[in-house]
Amino acid sequence: MWTTFAATVGGSAAGLTGLTFIVVAFRFDVVATSQEYRNRAAQTVSLFLTTTVTASLVTVPQPTWALGVELLVAAAASASLLAVLDHAARRGTSQHARPILVVALVVFAAGITAAGLFATAGSTNGMGFYAASSLLGLTWGVYGTWVFLTQAGTDQINAAANVQDQPGTVPTA
Repeated sequence: MWTTFAATVGGSAAGLTGLTFIVVAFRFDVVATSQEYRNRAAQTVSLFLTTTVTASLVTVPQPTWALGVELLVAAAASASLLAVLDHAARRGTSQHARPILVVALVVFAAGITAAGLFATAGSTNGMGFYAASSLLGLTWGVYGTWVFLTQAGTDQINAAANVQDQPGTVPTA
């Protein structure tokens, strides 16, 4: 019953993964020199890949309990990777975890986990959690890609502009 939805979401996530690589390549000068942007890009790709992988699992004909186990493994692997990448993005800075990001990533992994728990028990009643997580992963991933496209490097440009606006500074060419 969920295979059409999963195929649609999985195809969308796979396409958006490719778009993210293009955006990162377009902004490579900034992303390559920023530990934060490299790790945030990896988080975005991880969201899309988790969505693609879980969609593939849902479309494979198999017993419901097996799907549940696979979703639990995928959720655990994704949550671990997303947490490591968030920590790596903030390493060497005084930044704290952004609450909205933490909530989005926890809800993403929790929805897949909930669907996995239901499926492990032999029920497909939890697939709504999978659907919500998939849509959240797509939405948050698109937002992350948009940030790379529109904001990557602007903090450095703004900092340089602020220094030049200070009295007694000489504008650089």
